[in-house]
Amino acid sequence: MKIDYETMAFAKINLFLRVCGKLPNGYHRLLTLMQEIGIGDEIAVSVDNDEDFEIVIDSDLEGTAPEDDLCYKAAKRFYDKYSKDLRLSGFKAPESGFGRTVIKVTKHIPSQAGLGGGSSDAAAVLLILQQHYGNPLSDEEMAQMSVGLGADVPFFLTGGSCICEGVGEDVREVDDLSGMHMLIVKPEEGVSTPECFRLCDSKPVSFDEDSYRKTMDEAFGNEYDNPVTKVTKVAELLTNDLEAPACELVPRIREVTDKVKATSPVFSAMSGSGSAVFGIYKDEKSLNEALAILSDDSDLAGCMIFPTVTV
Repeated sequence: MKIDYETMAFAKINLFLRVCGKLPNGYHRLLTLMQEIGIGDEIAVSVDNDEDFEIVIDSDLEGTAPEDDLCYKAAKRFYDKYSKDLRLSGFKAPESGFGRTVIKVTKHIPSQAGLGGGSSDAAAVLLILQQHYGNPLSDEEMAQMSVGLGADVPFFLTGGSCICEGVGEDVREVDDLSGMHMLIVKPEEGVSTPECFRLCDSKPVSFDEDSYRKTMDEAFGNEYDNPVTKVTKVAELLTNDLEAPACELVPRIREVTDKVKATSPVFSAMSGSGSAVFGIYKDEKSLNEALAILSDDSDLAGCMIFPTVTV
């Protein structure tokens, strides 16, 4: 019997992103606030138990071999972990109970944008398979399994509004930040995340990690302020340590950032390692005015510009 699932894998922005140091294994310790936004990829998964087990990727993402696709890797990790647990429980050939799994991804989130598209897709696949097989893995097992797929994947297992630390595995929800009107401007050029981190390592930014964490916990744990007020109160402290190195690699990002800031958002910044820039506005009217200005700007020809909301 074949069972079909469909879901949206939402993108994210980073309201702040601090690089706290590099670990011996080469990964970086991060302190960041991630927020889901209302654009996303369409994920469809079908599991057919009448067919022999295999994982099939049907994606419109060009230039990526199926085995290199994050959705494929996510499904393989899930099945590897689940089959290992079944063997420990006494099942001799657990794979015989797994069906043909077809994963179809329809992309809407731009790549090399810092919006977490691939990570969100992978998390969506993990959550669907977890549901299909009756939640065999604990939340902790799901989180541990997801870390190796990418620093953003553990966040997307929770979604919403979260402060994330470590290599992404420490995820804690903060007060709801949904409903903020915002726009995204994605330059033509993308940013290589490894190159961006290498440049960041060569010019580290020092800050009081404990003090910064406390300030952000208090600001975004305040249930009395609305989301825009929360952001406005600490806007001058919201920092992305990857923005400067990304702008050095792709100067176009600075041009776009200046254009967005000129439309008077309550806050604007680059997301993740770039190259997408976002602006948050006090209301829908302000957003539409900014959208009209930026859409008519010939200097931004070639950029993707789209309005959305935090979710």
